[in-house]
Amino acid sequence: MGQLLQQEIFKFRHQRLAWLAPVILVLLMGGLAATAHGASISDQKFYISSAYGGFQWLMILMIVIGASCVTMEFEYGTIKQLAIQTNHRWTIFVGKYVLLLGYSVLLHVVAVLTTLLLKFSGGRSLSWQTVYLYHQALLDNLVTNAVLDTYGGVLIIGLVFLLASCSHNSAAAIAIGVGVCFMGEGVSSLLLQSFKSLLPVMKWNPFNMFFLQEEYGNPSYQQNVTHLTIEQLSVGNLLWALFFVGVGALIFSRRRI
Repeated sequence: MGQLLQQEIFKFRHQRLAWLAPVILVLLMGGLAATAHGASISDQKFYISSAYGGFQWLMILMIVIGASCVTMEFEYGTIKQLAIQTNHRWTIFVGKYVLLLGYSVLLHVVAVLTTLLLKFSGGRSLSWQTVYLYHQALLDNLVTNAVLDTYGGVLIIGLVFLLASCSHNSAAAIAIGVGVCFMGEGVSSLLLQSFKSLLPVMKWNPFNMFFLQEEYGNPSYQQNVTHLTIEQLSVGNLLWALFFVGVGALIFSRRRI
């Protein structure tokens, strides 16, 4: 697995998007920060704690990169060489997944550091010790949101990898991935409202787990939307992530090359 990861890192380092993603992320965050100076104090707190929208943009970038990372092996035929070098093709899939999780952590660090710089340069009206959600300091809220978003990405990246293992080109995998990940919350809400008698079971659907970070920012979601606690959403994220990665690895290993 160690040698396989080294190969994946080498290939990843030569992907243009892997180097462009942090630049794109910083530019998008800077654009929002530039328009947020005239916002109310409450809105400024929200923008800062959410990394000036960086966490949302970051996940889109991860979907694009993750889908491309899997499908490109079949598009360019490099999967044949990889299959010869390893006895179990599923290890290739898992290696890519682990690499993307590490890259997600790196991008979240970039988002937090960029938020600190943007706050220092243009948001001095608010102190980092300003109390925000859960009676915590604004800096604590930013870090907590970064951790929750990173953890939630474990599920989303797993789902994108599963979709990519079933797709024949990256464009289709990206389109489906973005659609599922950003419409999933609406689908979950519709299911819970339509099948109230099955609520004890339906509330554990995978799309409901996407609300993890939103419920942290809006505690009322537990009663009105998810019907699950933060702890339950955390466990659900991990279980569904393992399921998606397991199924995706199985499909990846049996796919014709």
